[in-house]
Amino acid sequence: MTYSIIGILAAILLLIINRDILLGSRELTQTLRSYRQFLMGVMAYYITDLLWGILEAKGWIPLLYADTAVHFAAMATAVLLWTQYVISYLSGGSTVEKILFHTGRIFFAFEIVVIVVNFFYPVLFRFDAQGVYHAEAARYVTLAIQILMFLLTSIYTLRITARSEGSVKQRHLTIGLFGIAMIALISIQLFYPLMPFYAMGYMLGTSVLHSFVLEDEKEEYRRELESSLEREQAQREELAESREALRDALSSAEHANQAKTAFLSNMSHEIRTPMNAIIGLNNIAMNDPTVSGKVREYLEKIGASAQHLLGIINDILDMSRIESGRMTIKKEEFSFSKALEQVNTIIIGQCRDKGLQYDCQVKGRIDDYYVGDAMKLKQVMINILGNAVKFTPEGGKVSFLIEEGARYDRMATLKLVFRDTGIGIGKEFLPHVFDAFSQEDSSSTSRYGSTGLGMPITKSIVELMNGHIEVESEKGVGTTFTVTVTLGESERKNVETPGGELDPHEMSVLVIDDDSIALEHAEIVLGQVGVHCETAESGWEGVDKVRIRHGRREDFDLILIDWRMPEMDGIETTRQIRSIVGSDTPIIILTAFNWDDIADEARAAGVDTFAPKPLFAGSVMEEFREAFRRKSERTAVQTVDLKGRRVLLAEDVPINAEIIAMVLSMREIEAEHAANGRIAVEMFAGSKPGYYDAILMDMRMPEMDGLEATRAIRALDRPDAGAVPIIALTANAFDEDVQRSMQAGLNAHLSKPVEPDTLFATLENLVK
Repeated sequence: MTYSIIGILAAILLLIINRDILLGSRELTQTLRSYRQFLMGVMAYYITDLLWGILEAKGWIPLLYADTAVHFAAMATAVLLWTQYVISYLSGGSTVEKILFHTGRIFFAFEIVVIVVNFFYPVLFRFDAQGVYHAEAARYVTLAIQILMFLLTSIYTLRITARSEGSVKQRHLTIGLFGIAMIALISIQLFYPLMPFYAMGYMLGTSVLHSFVLEDEKEEYRRELESSLEREQAQREELAESREALRDALSSAEHANQAKTAFLSNMSHEIRTPMNAIIGLNNIAMNDPTVSGKVREYLEKIGASAQHLLGIINDILDMSRIESGRMTIKKEEFSFSKALEQVNTIIIGQCRDKGLQYDCQVKGRIDDYYVGDAMKLKQVMINILGNAVKFTPEGGKVSFLIEEGARYDRMATLKLVFRDTGIGIGKEFLPHVFDAFSQEDSSSTSRYGSTGLGMPITKSIVELMNGHIEVESEKGVGTTFTVTVTLGESERKNVETPGGELDPHEMSVLVIDDDSIALEHAEIVLGQVGVHCETAESGWEGVDKVRIRHGRREDFDLILIDWRMPEMDGIETTRQIRSIVGSDTPIIILTAFNWDDIADEARAAGVDTFAPKPLFAGSVMEEFREAFRRKSERTAVQTVDLKGRRVLLAEDVPINAEIIAMVLSMREIEAEHAANGRIAVEMFAGSKPGYYDAILMDMRMPEMDGLEATRAIRALDRPDAGAVPIIALTANAFDEDVQRSMQAGLNAHLSKPVEPDTLFATLENLVK
């Protein structure tokens, strides 16, 4: 028992000394794993040895028997792991090492078999009835084999030592001699089985061996570190040489680029001089009346080719300016609406000539004025839209959408989206679409007149405007370019109203368009200047709204109508509206197309003028002013004198009839009263044609209401039945009431209480 306690204390001391090894502070190598396994085997020995003493004192024979069996297994394990550990350290890979390794495993297997057999027949150890331990023959065989294993391992290690040098030789010698010492310790164990000297020797020897392993690993790590430092230094030197070579190459490339830019600039200017003469002389020749048709055809082709060549020269000049850094962006106030109108004029003509559909829309709030470079911005729009037209086959569509993004620090962001249904761009070429002189198909030069400079120039201009350009495309489907540019906010108001001439807040406008985005944009744009805007999504809806407002004598000040709409286009809508309001209300056709072809038909239908889409407040306010002026002139001319006029007043409430009669007398208008609708019809039917200049008709009356009375009057067979103005006087002011009044044949719908000025103005406009 005492011996066991001494062994346990020694093991704890060794474990504390080797705690870093046990914690695995370095990456576990094969030898370190063997070492930890060995420690586990030694600990198993110590534990069983300690339990052996306790169990012997208690007299628990069965447990003592099992503990002894495990004790022998731990001893065999320790020997096996010592052999493996030494071989792993030497790592020579020789045949002797392999024999030793397998011999250790055979011994371990033999020991396990002996232990198992001992449970059935005592060949290794036994306990008598008093619990006294007795060693059997196999125990001595086991110890002899252990001695043999240590001897063979030591002999082989000493043999390796003879071929080693320096510190390695000393380490090998230490391992070999320690193996011989272990033989002596095992021999002592033969005579003193309870003394753990051999196990302590195992622990000490393995610890020394492992310290050698760690030193070797440190040395190897040191060599690897030195090698890495040498490689890193070589890489630094190589990188420095590469930087110097790259610097020289960059300098050469810059010089070459400057030379190329100077050459392109000079060449472009040299070519431009004779080109101007060619174009000028060509124009003079074409205007010569003596030129024959054949020669004129040649001259037209020369002019077209010259213009194309001039465009290429301009592109080359732009590229040379961009590459040399001489291209700058102006910061001047400009009218965005006018710039967009100029772009649309060019693109509309190109689309018309090629048979394409063109659509330009503005979404959200867009100012009339910004600060930036109008010429460069127009160049961006024309380049992209021109390419869209160029690469879109007949019957396709080109669309242009303008949106405003975020505003910050007196700056505004515009988002321009260009879409077409053209030939598209392949996925392989898409990353190179902005590379100078690059073309997806070399045949495009002859087919489309492409030079490969338009997109690189466009991208450079956009980036100079603190913007960004992206492209999405699918072959055979179409292409979408999305451009964002940053412009400064202008201090100038969108619309300037001369004092005393026109107040937008008092004006109202009706916009008729089948495009909901265009209607939303119109509401935003006109709302910014205080104009009340109503919208209609079709010609029929617009006509109904005009009829209702006219019935109330609240005509719109201006009507804007889209030209191309389904079911009823802008021209037919104008005809319908003119049949209701006459010529008083100005009507403007909005279109993104060239209106020259429809101008005569539109004016004949009653259109006053045309305006380009998309809508801007500045472009319509002039029409407001002109409408105000024309309306005032017509009102002054058309106003009639109401003095001596005779009015039939249909009103079932006497006090109301008396009040209205008194109001009419203010303008010396004679009023004849009818107590209900039936009486009003009888009075009108019994009068001579033209006797009554107008009829004021209450809607709710007994016997016959105002609507029935109006229908009855309109149905009479007399010349003035359909012409006499009939004005509704009612408290029903809903749109449905006005609609029913108009359908019944009334000319106007005045809500009670009726303002005298409104009543007189209505009579002045309706009475012949």
